[in-house]
Amino acid sequence: MKSRVIFASLILGLGLVTTQANAATTINIDDSPAASKPASAMLVNGSQKQFAAYIGQNVAKFAQTTNWQNFMSVVSLYNQSPSAVLNLSPAERAKFNESAAQVQNTLAKHKNANAGHWMNQVDHTTRMINFLWNVNQPVAEAADIQ
Repeated sequence: MKSRVIFASLILGLGLVTTQANAATTINIDDSPAASKPASAMLVNGSQKQFAAYIGQNVAKFAQTTNWQNFMSVVSLYNQSPSAVLNLSPAERAKFNESAAQVQNTLAKHKNANAGHWMNQVDHTTRMINFLWNVNQPVAEAADIQ
């Protein structure tokens, strides 16, 4: 009888240890657009200023448009505080996406390596900002309903 109690306790103890070991090895997967991209793949802080200088030097006419100003204002806001872009209205979001498409089209017309590099960064930054908006969308809709 005593050996059965010890055996049952041993089995129960091993079961608990195995359960804790499995819980400790849980893997969280980040499937956001920027998860596999280094910070240098986006227009953040220093690269944002370098990009603005590149556009000012190579596409000065475009740098004077409202599309450029709309795009850079949202990117600057994102760099200051990523959560601040969540407060933009749907109309401002649509203007940003339109402006981002115009920036990418302008860069696509230039066939040099720098333009391709900047176009990738614009794409990654735009996707990240839209990802934040899409993730936050159900929360905003639920708040509107209540």
